[in-house]
Amino acid sequence: MLTPPKAWRTCCVLAVLLATLTFTPIVLVPDEIEPILMGMPRTLWLGMLISFGFFLLTLWGAFILTRQNESD
Repeated sequence: MLTPPKAWRTCCVLAVLLATLTFTPIVLVPDEIEPILMGMPRTLWLGMLISFGFFLLTLWGAFILTRQNESD
């Protein structure tokens, strides 16, 4: 398992990568709404997946900082 400083850095790097991914052509393709999944265009459901990724990173970061504060 990663030590708290390394895990925190990994969490921050993943958050920056997710934020960068949000504005790439992978997510934001101009003039294209296909494919549609459950009635939603691709941009919308990829945005929802990225938001869920940020949610998981927030939980992981909170766990890391709580564990680090308990050991201090």
